[in-house]
Amino acid sequence: MTSKYVALAIQMNELTLSYSLTDQSFERTKSLGILNLSVQLAQALARSSAFQRFTVFSNRSLDSRVALPAGTEVRHSDGAATSSAGRIAWDQWQCYSAAACTRNQWLFLPKGFASFIRKPPVKLAAYVHDAMHDFYAERFPKAMPAFEPWYFRKALIATLCDASVVFTNTEFTRTEVLRLAKKFGLREPRTQLAGIGFQLQRPQLTAGKQNRILVSTGRWPHKRSDLAVDWVRRWQQQTRFGGEIHVVGALQDAVVVPPDAKWKYHVRLAESEYSDLLGMARVLVYFSEYEGFGMPPVEGILAGACAVFSDLPVTREVMREAGQRFSNDSFESFCRAMDAALAVSPETIETWSRELLLRHSWDNVVQRIVTSLREAD
Repeated sequence: MTSKYVALAIQMNELTLSYSLTDQSFERTKSLGILNLSVQLAQALARSSAFQRFTVFSNRSLDSRVALPAGTEVRHSDGAATSSAGRIAWDQWQCYSAAACTRNQWLFLPKGFASFIRKPPVKLAAYVHDAMHDFYAERFPKAMPAFEPWYFRKALIATLCDASVVFTNTEFTRTEVLRLAKKFGLREPRTQLAGIGFQLQRPQLTAGKQNRILVSTGRWPHKRSDLAVDWVRRWQQQTRFGGEIHVVGALQDAVVVPPDAKWKYHVRLAESEYSDLLGMARVLVYFSEYEGFGMPPVEGILAGACAVFSDLPVTREVMREAGQRFSNDSFESFCRAMDAALAVSPETIETWSRELLLRHSWDNVVQRIVTSLREAD
């Protein structure tokens, strides 16, 4: 029965797809960027008329975050989002069982990690965000529990072997996927740059822009929060910057925010609070050694703040001429970028915003994904 239904759908060039959000939650996620992208991509795909049926696997903690069109089929399962064991059970077995029950042609994994215990019962599409675990194996081999690199390596290999299409956020990540396939001795997978979409969402604040800097940080070593806090503090002392400096994100144990009344520290903010804070900032500072995309600089520009960010191959691809970049090896280049950012006019930031929105639109992302799914059929 199922095979006949799938064959008929293919013949009619209809797409039916299951999309898995079940194992994600705001409370447990290690990457707010991946969570936000997964949710927004689900919303964008659900609005597309290309899908004859679109089923979302979710959990109740996401109900207030996922705005789906009326009539979208949502199947809840809460265990995967509440414990590591629940997530592993979902990843390795339950997700595929759920996909088989829907009778949809496709299963889409927005986190990019497939089961290495069983083969997918339907066509598999996966969105791979980066090669972070491979980067950590080379650069920070002791930064993660021993189980995690092994698990995610096995799951990524399963993705590269079993997915009919592997989507990526940037051309940089696409080349990383092909590099890993070669490194693992696998055939070259079918890959497609899908990208990420953004929307212009500037809070209507009566206070407007304030003399405020927002520093985006994270507890993982590649985020270089140690460098971010140290260099911003040194720049503040040299220039005698008198505004507030807001640090947002977890920090490594050895990193301490200066005991200065002008420095404010937020471990994690709700999305609305973060948007309000960013909407009042003049500059967003973003340090990193490795990214698959790096969304905060784009979000900063779209919120009217000049982004100051580490000069990486992927940030050059994503940002092009927008914002101010600096070398992680040069404090002087960071100071030049900060000074230039504070001098950028609102008109220039507005121009950058329009250019970024044209390049990074959800309509383009959905079109690329739909075209690739049809071609894979």
